[in-house]
Amino acid sequence: MAGSERLCASGKMTADSRALFQAMLMLFEVLRVVFMEKRTPKNSTNSSKPSSQTPKDDTATTHPGANSKGNQHNGIRCGNTRTIETVQTSPITQCETCGEDLSKTPCQKFERRIRIDIIFEKVVTHVDAEIKQCPQ
Repeated sequence: MAGSERLCASGKMTADSRALFQAMLMLFEVLRVVFMEKRTPKNSTNSSKPSSQTPKDDTATTHPGANSKGNQHNGIRCGNTRTIETVQTSPITQCETCGEDLSKTPCQKFERRIRIDIIFEKVVTHVDAEIKQCPQ
């Protein structure tokens, strides 16, 4: 038997006082839950917000590159991929300002520009199965 029930049964607490006491305990519990919820930071696991709309957790111990985007293939390529890389040099033969011949002037350094062409290829293999009927 709970403490308030014993007091009510012994006549030391009225039923109205017991109801008021229980309502106060319930209100205290609700306030405790609300304050605990405000102190707990929201993330995608304890709220309905997606991870893109919750603040980043700075306390997490991560190392650089742990959450990197993109395909993590560790140098292993699929059998159906092809990469063709070429390096071309674009020579400068004359000065753009004065027109001086630069063909015999040695190169000091290079500046690389990269162009990536992604080509989708459809490979279709047809398999024709023979249909025969035994003459017997």
